[in-house]
Amino acid sequence: MVYNELHYERIDVEKSKQFLMDIITDFESAETAEKQIAAIKEIDNFSRDYMTYNAMASLNFSRNINDEGAKDEKEYYDSISTDMREVYDKIDKVLHESKFKEEIIKEYGKTFLDQIEMSLKTFDPKIKDLLKKEIELKNEYTRVTAGAKINYKGKEYNLAGLGPFHSDTNRDTRKRSYEARFKWFKDNEQVLDDIYDKLVKLRHEIAITLGYKNFIELGYYRMGRSDYGPEEVSRFRKQIVEYVVPIVSKLQEQKKDILSLDKLYFYDGINFKDGDPKPKGSPEHLVNAAQEMYHELSPETGKFFDTMVSEELMDLVNRDGKRPGGFCTSFPKYNRPYIFSNFNGTDHDITVLTHEAGHAFQNYSSTHHPLVNYHWPTMEAAEIHSMSMEFFTWPWMKKFFIEDTEKFKYKHVSGSLSFLPYGACVDHFQHWVYENPDVSPKERKDKWLELESIYMPSRDYDNMVFAKEGGIWQGQLHIYQMPFYYIDYTLAQTCAFQFWIKNEKDSDSAWNDYLRLCKAGGSLSFVDLVKLAGLNSPFEDGCLKHVVDHVDKWLKDFNITDM
Repeated sequence: MVYNELHYERIDVEKSKQFLMDIITDFESAETAEKQIAAIKEIDNFSRDYMTYNAMASLNFSRNINDEGAKDEKEYYDSISTDMREVYDKIDKVLHESKFKEEIIKEYGKTFLDQIEMSLKTFDPKIKDLLKKEIELKNEYTRVTAGAKINYKGKEYNLAGLGPFHSDTNRDTRKRSYEARFKWFKDNEQVLDDIYDKLVKLRHEIAITLGYKNFIELGYYRMGRSDYGPEEVSRFRKQIVEYVVPIVSKLQEQKKDILSLDKLYFYDGINFKDGDPKPKGSPEHLVNAAQEMYHELSPETGKFFDTMVSEELMDLVNRDGKRPGGFCTSFPKYNRPYIFSNFNGTDHDITVLTHEAGHAFQNYSSTHHPLVNYHWPTMEAAEIHSMSMEFFTWPWMKKFFIEDTEKFKYKHVSGSLSFLPYGACVDHFQHWVYENPDVSPKERKDKWLELESIYMPSRDYDNMVFAKEGGIWQGQLHIYQMPFYYIDYTLAQTCAFQFWIKNEKDSDSAWNDYLRLCKAGGSLSFVDLVKLAGLNSPFEDGCLKHVVDHVDKWLKDFNITDM
């Protein structure tokens, strides 16, 4: 059965609530652990259906924001989400108060109850209307950015469609394409300012209503972070400034020489004078090559990718009306993941076929768990699977880049390292924003520029007004839609680099560690999953420096002058 043939329906919210309330009653009156565990299984079965239909509605809208039917379904599930959340909050409370906790832990593990405890800290019925407003504002950001129409060289493009011009070998083309991009953002600046200002103030109000000082603590609970907090993250960011920023600054100086430029500007994002590596062949060819690659990587990945292809569980190519970006979602009713992206002819197309496939493979490998809660880990752990898969697939990059394979590897490593300061900057910015919810849009942009000077001191936007005024972060959807979901990428990248290092020494051992991590799903916390994979926690003293030293040596040994 292919994706378009999967059963979808609108659940009846009143019947669903009553069904769950009846299970709650049975759970509370249960006189044995077995009866409570049976009730948990009933709840889990319902959750699989609800989560699947919700995910399908969201995906269908992302695939075509101009489809009124898809929009209606997405809006329906958005509209019932807070009512459903209220019922799930009641479920969490009775589970938390169970007299058979020991038996439940024996059946499902401690993480299940830890997740419930975290969830209870993020909801109260009195914030229902505020949560509805938050969803509406997040959807408005999606509508605005997905509906972008940018005139460039006599044609109309969306944001993803401009991507190839940003990496063109002609400097003027790169500059003009970024000017067109930033003009669109400048034209929509007031709308984007207004959406974010409302989101920040709304999230602050939600936090205050729940008894928190500000949104930060609540934001961490929302992310399910049980074994670290803002202090650990702050120390990690400082290590990035100390160990990574100087190396990235040197890479920028090196790039200036490679490109034969007197000065580097933001639009000089290419790594090689004759252009960055581009995948060879049509999207169909790339998928076929990926299928061969995953068969050669392991039996598990071969079977997984065959399923993705045969059941049409990927929508990869950019087109009008499609939401920007890439992501992986899942349908637990059918035990299937789904990959969404916007191929645009750049090397990023291959990154999607490895990064998002890493997410999908982990989910596919975790469906053996009896609880749907364990099909995905927390976000920072989930990004380990995706970023590590990018490195595990290195031996097959020749299938996609042929003579440009070494160029791709250099860009991959240097780009992954250079990303760390940007990721830390986004995180630092968000902490400041939610500590100061009442500042003006201009003050936020001024703060962004201040942080840029710390994390990315070599950035120069030339005469691009929108970016020079500190607005570039408004194109980062995570800042609007998933607050605090960005440091996750830097933590995971640190772990992915460790897998890369291990894979160079003993590929079989590294792959077995990775497979064990994927199969564990969300059954453990971030720090415990890292231990399970035989990795060092990014929060441990010396971890980041050790990783960065190895990456720095690899980059220095790479003979880039021959490229």
